[in-house]
Amino acid sequence: MSTRKISCARNIAVVVLISVAMTGCFDDTPATGQVQTVDWYKAHDDERKETLKTCGNNPGEFQDAPNCINALQAERALSSGEPFELDLSSFKSGEGS
Repeated sequence: MSTRKISCARNIAVVVLISVAMTGCFDDTPATGQVQTVDWYKAHDDERKETLKTCGNNPGEFQDAPNCINALQAERALSSGEPFELDLSSFKSGEGS
């Protein structure tokens, strides 16, 4: 009976050891290459646009990818401060009435 308990404990130990060893074998995060910074994406328009295109075509896989987040932040930063013309001519015509 004693050898049966040792055999069972050994089998459990082997299963646990294999399970622990295999945890690093299944990485389902996408390989996105080197992570670029927001400032880098601000300075590299073509790469930013290509990254945003790739991320937009497969948001389920890439939504949490660092390069997608950094490219999106760079795009937002660059587009938020763009000057634009404000047409107030419609308000001037109503001033005299």
